[in-house]
Amino acid sequence: GVTMPHPHGQIYGYSYIPKKLELELAACKEYHEEKNACLICDMVEDEMESGERVIFEDAHFVVFLPFFAEYPYGIYIASKRHIQNLAQFTGEEKLSLARTIRDSVGMLDSLFGFQFPYMMCMHQDPVNSGDFSDYYHFHIEFFPPLRASNKQKFNASSETGAWAHANPTKPEEKAEELRQAYRKFISQRNEVG
Repeated sequence: GVTMPHPHGQIYGYSYIPKKLELELAACKEYHEEKNACLICDMVEDEMESGERVIFEDAHFVVFLPFFAEYPYGIYIASKRHIQNLAQFTGEEKLSLARTIRDSVGMLDSLFGFQFPYMMCMHQDPVNSGDFSDYYHFHIEFFPPLRASNKQKFNASSETGAWAHANPTKPEEKAEELRQAYRKFISQRNEVG
């Protein structure tokens, strides 16, 4: 979260599906009905094939900056295997996810040389709400509010009132900045350890 000056987390449980997630689920279902494929699986495949916005990957996860990122450094972490929630991961995948999150946060911190504030949201299938296994896919979205080391990205009325986000940056350029920050983080981590 970004409301306190120290790292912390919160878990939200809703008695309903929030509107943004409801729309995401509906888009994934519609895509599956039209193409008989998973929207997020296809997005991951397209990102990996292009490589332009991929930051790093391992055997189980890929970290990328999607072309539609709401924030200049709004990375996604997606599982390579079509899976819906944390409980379905193997032990190896859980360890891989922990490392991927650690390395993603370290990369963000290395970008400007200080702890980078961010909000991280895990998207998994809703419980007690039906079967989403054909068309929904576990992923994590980061919402880091900085657009430069000394500039915060504020939501304007269009973004807050209409969910029409305006990212003033080119994701391919920001992805390259993040790849450099990732290499810097890994190099520094290897020097220490």
